[in-house]
Amino acid sequence: MTNEAYGEAEIRRLAQEILSGLVGSGGGGQAAGTVPVPNAPVPAPLISAPGGVGEVASSGSADYDAPQSAEQALLVPNPANRAAYLDMMRSTPARIGGWRAGPRPRHESLLRFRADHAAAMDAVFNDVPDELVAGLGLFAVQSAAADRAAFLMDPNIGAKLSAEESKRLSDNCPHGVQVQVIVADGLSSTAVDQNVPDLLPALSQGLARHGLSSGTGVFVKYGRVRVMDEVSAVLGSEVTLILIGERPGLVTNESLSCYMAYHAYPGMPENVRTVVSNIYRKGTPPSEAGAYIAEIARKMIDAKSSGMDLKL
Repeated sequence: MTNEAYGEAEIRRLAQEILSGLVGSGGGGQAAGTVPVPNAPVPAPLISAPGGVGEVASSGSADYDAPQSAEQALLVPNPANRAAYLDMMRSTPARIGGWRAGPRPRHESLLRFRADHAAAMDAVFNDVPDELVAGLGLFAVQSAAADRAAFLMDPNIGAKLSAEESKRLSDNCPHGVQVQVIVADGLSSTAVDQNVPDLLPALSQGLARHGLSSGTGVFVKYGRVRVMDEVSAVLGSEVTLILIGERPGLVTNESLSCYMAYHAYPGMPENVRTVVSNIYRKGTPPSEAGAYIAEIARKMIDAKSSGMDLKL
């Protein structure tokens, strides 16, 4: 092996050849173990597509199609079936066809993954602001969970109310209403924050239009779905529904669901619950969901049933 000394110009020339080869091969970025050379030409930079869909190279790279719209951002260079790939991307917000830099995901893909994961963690571990609960006019109680750590470790305690909280609920909320509305943080405070302010007014208007009484709304901190059964037992509502944040994922941390039951009671089977899920801006819009939930409540009261026994 010769021990040649390379000048700065020669080093930059070699770096340019290496980087040009990476672009031509569709490797997409710096190869593992290489060190960028100052002032050396680099491949076309990656940019985020508007709306957060995919990632594409700028027009300087011949290996990537510039997107005509956000949903046409191609992650895979020269796909074998471009039309099918775009159709698939339009049909789902899931990560499809993520490309790579050597054996690793691209830097921007990794950063987006970590950002989405951080948002999901925030949704699970953050509390619904007290100001939001007060602004919505909800009467706040807390499940039997002493804190969020206990709530996350044991799903059962989030489904119960202490004797003290049950008494507070009984003393401050009307009994025997036709529809009792409950909001709970569940596993996504973000879902409550982003959807409930728009959903509740639509739900209230819908219930009024159907001639149904709804009483005082309740907020349950550290609440699971089955806490609705405890509230129903205390207040004796005909239909009980709970708006609750669902477990977040890497696609969204905003998904809210509504669980409903006719004459709910502790220990009842799960098949008597009716569920409206995927309530958020890219699923069922919250205002539309509110009107639909009110319609279901009317059908439950008319049919005196819910869940599998209710024909919608």
